Amino acid sequence: MKDLLHKIENSYKDFSAGQKRIADLFKENQILLAFSSASEIGKKVEVSESTVIRWAQKLGFKGYAEFQHVLQKKLAERRIEQVEDQDTTEYSSQSIVKNLLDADIKSISQLKETLKEEQLLQVVDLIGSAKKIYVTSNFFDFGLAHSFTHWMNRVLDKTELLMQGDMQYYHQLSKLTQDDILIAFAFPRYTKNVMETLQTAKEQGSTVIVITDQVDAPVAPFADELLLVPITTTLSIDSYTAVHALLTSIMRFIYVKEHEKVKQNLARIDAMYERKGIFTRNETTELTDEK
Repeated sequence: MKDLLHKIENSYKDFSAGQKRIADLFKENQILLAFSSASEIGKKVEVSESTVIRWAQKLGFKGYAEFQHVLQKKLAERRIEQVEDQDTTEYSSQSIVKNLLDADIKSISQLKETLKEEQLLQVVDLIGSAKKIYVTSNFFDFGLAHSFTHWMNRVLDKTELLMQGDMQYYHQLSKLTQDDILIAFAFPRYTKNVMETLQTAKEQGSTVIVITDQVDAPVAPFADELLLVPITTTLSIDSYTAVHALLTSIMRFIYVKEHEKVKQNLARIDAMYERKGIFTRNETTELTDEK
């Protein structure tokens, strides 16, 4: 760690004003730089993401990712040395997990403070009154779109996944009307594909609901309803914990508003599960049958 500190101190005079703020932040909170993206660090010290990357390159790294990897390794080595001195292995192994979970808890708390219940009810009303519901996403967010489409189709019977690359994509686009809604998941990195899909939906007169992380996201101008939800990024892995919390809230509101329809659809599906013997019997049932 000392060699990295010396490198920063020796280069400090050559840094721009913004880069000096990054260096100052490094001296104050090395863990923050180790587990935050270049974009997040940029926002913290009010510089661009590219400024953070150039700062790392001035230190001799290929980019911020390489700098971060080295920093994480050095922090781990320092922690191991502390553990050996203090014999607190258990504490050390838990601390990083606690920090990661705290970041997820913080994102949910942020969602709780910013999400307006009136807007959520409006979104649920649009979903309930739509003739057809389509769901799309960036390919990075495909898992969110797929699971949400599956649940929506189970309970409301009128939802389709709309993704470029699917054979039916253009057929689905041609069927979009003003009576339909399109729900889009769009988190960094934003793709041209999802923006083209949203633009076509607007041209077809459909209502567009966008779920994203920033009010100035490139997909935001297409939205009739814009739902903002924070995501956290650590080690280049995005955490969608707050997004799942938002979707769970939407699903519960739909369950309440469309209760009879949802209840009937789920009962019909459960009857088919039972008929086909999809699920294994639990031990209690087996014991009862044997008696």
